[in-house]
Amino acid sequence: MPPRVPRNLLIIDDETVLCWVLGRFFSSAGYEVDSATDLDEALERVKHGRYDLVISDLRLSGTQSEEGLIIAERLREASPDTRMVLLTAFATPDLGTRAQALGVDLVLSKPQPLPDLAEHVSQLLEAPR
Repeated sequence: MPPRVPRNLLIIDDETVLCWVLGRFFSSAGYEVDSATDLDEALERVKHGRYDLVISDLRLSGTQSEEGLIIAERLREASPDTRMVLLTAFATPDLGTRAQALGVDLVLSKPQPLPDLAEHVSQLLEAPR
């Protein structure tokens, strides 16, 4: 059996501790992980990086912001095959509809247990686009 090729993940959240925890968790599972903590850094990574999956928080700069949707839109332009998970404590049916229209594969409530998030990531990476 050939060795498994590491999958590349980008984690985007304004909470640096959460980026660190998710980064350590997925790195220990064999993923290559980058992170970003604000919109500009995230867009730069999306534009120049190669990721199999992006996990992004919806709100990076305030209670009414929706940078995660901007990231989703730019991700589709730069890398149409990259999977995307949007994490938010503010999920609504309208948000789900708008996110799906922008190419988000999955909207999950925050906080999300790490084993559950890992399972979602694994399923998305194994499913055909």
